[in-house]
Amino acid sequence: MSQARRQWAEGVALGFAATIFWSFYNVGTAIGRADGFSSADLAMLRFGVAALVLGPLLAFRTDWRPALPFRRVAVLTLLIGPPFAFFINTGYGIAPLAHAVVISPGVTMLTANVMAAVVDRRAVPMQRRIGIALLVLGLVAIAADQPAAAPSGVPVWLGDLCFVASGTLWGIFTWLVGRWKLPAIETTAAVSVCAALCFLPVYLLAFGVTSLPAGLWVEQVVYQGLFGGALAIVAFAGCVTRLGAGTAALFPALLPPMAVLLAIPLAGQTPSGVQWLGMALASGGLVVSLEFMRRR
Repeated sequence: MSQARRQWAEGVALGFAATIFWSFYNVGTAIGRADGFSSADLAMLRFGVAALVLGPLLAFRTDWRPALPFRRVAVLTLLIGPPFAFFINTGYGIAPLAHAVVISPGVTMLTANVMAAVVDRRAVPMQRRIGIALLVLGLVAIAADQPAAAPSGVPVWLGDLCFVASGTLWGIFTWLVGRWKLPAIETTAAVSVCAALCFLPVYLLAFGVTSLPAGLWVEQVVYQGLFGGALAIVAFAGCVTRLGAGTAALFPALLPPMAVLLAIPLAGQTPSGVQWLGMALASGGLVVSLEFMRRR
């Protein structure tokens, strides 16, 4: 297998792995909000656990500093640190799960591709345009089959705006990681440590720890810290460095079908006919965009 073909295969594998981890994270966030966790609780778990897991790598390795200066770490922390966590966790308290896994990854995909096309002047191949169109149709189909009112009484569109904001932040992060060619594990570790140190005093002084059973906290440690804060971001950053920002940004669009499938055993939610159609369109769009037939 040639180097280019092996790099493509590794990127695709990492992209699918990141999507699976994120699917568990998204379903877990919805469960956490329903169990009574606040947005601040989930954000602190996301950054704190990831910092504890990946932070020691930075202490034993010094070769990451030239490739990842503090200025870039600060920029990435502002993008996928506390602001991102605030938007997506707040959105989960207002809008349904299917809205989150449709709007946020869809906006991520569009933002990363627009940035690559406008700023980097990269042409978007016709096959990818067709794939993106199929992806968008699948996302719209899933989003259209949802209730219009939130149980809390807050307008659902406010939660949708939170997902638009989180998707935009993640799309810019995706584009920057690909543009700067950053190391996946070191980047994730540095951002997690920086976000945890910045957010911890704010969390303790302004919000405080929510009183809930220890078992629920352990469950969210896995969902937020391991799946969402560490494994998913490491896999996705590795995917970006191998496939580029535009192609890598297509994988989050598989979140809706995967999350909907996971919600069947974890949340007891069975997809409707329209949602099954959306999953088929989104999956087909990814296949077309990644040019599997040309690379078979």
